[in-house]
Amino acid sequence: MRRWLSMSCVLVLALTACSSTDDQPPPDLATMASPCDFLDEAQRTELQLGPGQLSTAPGLAGGTETTLCVYRDAALGDRGGDYVDSVTVTFLPTTLDVARRALDEVEQRGLFTAGRMSAYATGPDGVLRRAGVRLGETTCERLFAASPTRAVQIGLTVERPPLGEAACDAAVRLAPSIFS
Repeated sequence: MRRWLSMSCVLVLALTACSSTDDQPPPDLATMASPCDFLDEAQRTELQLGPGQLSTAPGLAGGTETTLCVYRDAALGDRGGDYVDSVTVTFLPTTLDVARRALDEVEQRGLFTAGRMSAYATGPDGVLRRAGVRLGETTCERLFAASPTRAVQIGLTVERPPLGEAACDAAVRLAPSIFS
């Protein structure tokens, strides 16, 4: 429980400190109904991302479904230099530890990405993160508990990152309001 609280506090502090709208409180991921509510219009505009596209997967043994929202580049590749290509927010109806083990196991098996993402490790901000290449895109993912029964995975893909820059460094640089 203590670990969950500290990780949640880190997320709340990060979202509060880096928010572009000082009047708005950080989103409450524990009670948020849809992962497509994660980015507000100002954040999407800043990153030049379109509205989120929601998809769901049935839960195991009739349990709560997993929901995923993908925000994609709205400029359709007209940009120069590096930029955020997409942000993916996934609500996993399970504990942080179960989510981490399951996601690492899927990655090790290479079912979707041929094992090109690293295992989750604690990042400098205390939140679990991993980096690598997913579907040909430089990707950084963060995983944390929003509540005792909901884990949240946030992935950010970067198009044309500078040579040698780590995926998570690029994510923090390009989208500090959601990835620091």
